[in-house]
This record gives sequence, C-alpha cells and structure tokens, in this order.
Amino acid sequence: MTTIVEVSGSGKTLQEQLRAPEEATYRPYAPGEKMDAGTVVVAFVGPNPAAHLDAAAVAPALQELPVGGRALLLLGWPVPDLPYQRVLDELITAGCQVLQVIPLDHAVGDRAHCAVVAARVDRIAPLRTHLSDEPIVIDGASPDLRALLRLTGEKVFSELLERPLRRKLAETADRVLEQDKRIRELEKEVAARDAKVTQAESRLTKARNDVAKLQASTTFRVGATVVQGARRPGKAIVSVPVGLVRIWRKRGATGGPADQQS
Repeated sequence: MTTIVEVSGSGKTLQEQLRAPEEATYRPYAPGEKMDAGTVVVAFVGPNPAAHLDAAAVAPALQELPVGGRALLLLGWPVPDLPYQRVLDELITAGCQVLQVIPLDHAVGDRAHCAVVAARVDRIAPLRTHLSDEPIVIDGASPDLRALLRLTGEKVFSELLERPLRRKLAETADRVLEQDKRIRELEKEVAARDAKVTQAESRLTKARNDVAKLQASTTFRVGATVVQGARRPGKAIVSVPVGLVRIWRKRGATGGPADQQS
C-alpha cells in the first residue's frame, strides 16, 4: 500500500494537484513517524518562501525514508536557472538516487517547472531517461554509493539543463536560415531596382539628347522666331524676315544632320 507524505506547512498543499489514487494514504510529514518502503515523500521546493520550501526543509523527511522509499520533489525554478546542486546535496546526504528529472510544460509564476523522482537506495539503480517508464532493477556489486549517487544525479540534472539549450540552438538555426533567405530576397530586389534605375538614366540621357537636337534644328528656330514675332506684332514686320534670313544662312553654313532632317 502506498503512503504519500507531504512536507509543507499544512500537509495538504499538493494533495489536489497530485491527484493521488484513492487507495493511497495521504498524510502530512511528522518527524519520527515510521515510513515503510511504499512511502513517497512529496514537497514543492523553490525560490519563493511564500509558495515554496527550501531544500533543507525537506531533508529530515528524506533522511527518514527507508530503502525502497521514493521522493517526488516539484521544483519552482525555471529550468535554465535551476540551482540543482542544492537539491542534489540533500538527496545524496539522505542516500537517495535521482531516477528521473521531468520538465513540466506551461509553467508560469510560482508553479512547478520540473519534477524530480528519487529513491532511497543501498546500491545504484540503472539510469533512465525522463521519458522512461521501465521498472527499476537494482543488482550487481555496490561500489562507493555516495560517489555514484553524485555522478548519476549530476548526469540527470545536466541533461535537463541541456534540453532547453539544444532547443534554443535549433530555434536560432531556423531563424538564421529565415534571415539568410530574406537577405537573398532583398539582394534580388535591390539588383532589380538598380537595373530599373540604370534603364531610367539611359532613357533620361536619350531624352536630353533628343531635346538638344530639337532645339538645334531649323524647324525649332523658325517656330521660335515666328512665336516671338507674334508676341510683338509691331516689330514683327522687321524682326521675322531678318530672323528667317539668319536661320537660312546658318543652315547653309552648318549643314548638320538636324538641319538636313528638318
């Protein structure tokens, strides 16, 4: 039969959240009260004293666990900021091995960001990933227990901290690919605009040359002389014939393409 022992001020803070099976016995932690191998110690450890316990406050309950007993610690630190050594120190001192560290999704505020599953052992249990549900089998010779507890605990916590870093790295790589794609698109747009500017400059140069040719042509000069005479009718009797004679002489003297075309 499973007995769940909660370490908290009221002893019932986590009861509703954990949704323990009806056949399990749920009680608050009382120092010195006997625990058996079916006992699970639960606590919410974190940085906010108003909502969490300090890791040291859970230590007495962990140390009273018999071999085979379990511990479930909810942690209120965001995974990247998790000071796991503080929790691990208390578990190792109590002879507990960290079996799994499980990230919890959609954690905000003072809610739990991950959960630690540990067991009181007298020899090392095989390591498991955070998704593994295989039964724990403890066999073989027992080397220095505390040293192995330290190594296995460090490994499990380090894997937890690496997961968000790998995810961020993958997200960064995706953003870099998107930015490179956008840069190539912008380069194509700039090249297309440069080509349009070059074409416009070419058309402007051609238009200026056409205007210069037009202004130099006999037809344009004759028209300008007539217009000026129309503006001053009194002088037009003299100015227009004189102007036309000058144009005719210049036309004969230059003999340029513009004059010949006109």
